[in-house]
Amino acid sequence: MKIMGMDIGEKRIGIALTDSDKELSIPHSIIKNDRYFQKKFNQILDDEAIEKIIIGMPYTLKKEIGEQGKKVIDFVKDKILGIGMEVVYQDERFTSKFPVDGYLKKNKLRKYIDKYSAALILQSYLDRKKRVNDE
Repeated sequence: MKIMGMDIGEKRIGIALTDSDKELSIPHSIIKNDRYFQKKFNQILDDEAIEKIIIGMPYTLKKEIGEQGKKVIDFVKDKILGIGMEVVYQDERFTSKFPVDGYLKKNKLRKYIDKYSAALILQSYLDRKKRVNDE
């Protein structure tokens, strides 16, 4: 069983998955946020044996849920909550501004930003969980 990380955007959704030991986040794919999303999403769930989904939450700088955060919550309610899987929101502030973003833009690989952002979100969750368990 694996954990999925998601970076939800208005046009694209970045997907990342853990390794089988649930210690490392690996960029997986990008799904267009369109009418075919559900079919593609369900296929990944089936193919990869997902047990939990980590959703990037774009909190404001004051750690409040702003307009973008409300859009993410609405998306999750419409497309994900009905599948009966645990969903955890992970703070995604600054993930798209990490050095990988600059590297991808500089090297004309911008189309990969969404799945790498999802990987950063998922890795942040895994690291936080490991710190809590180590204490």
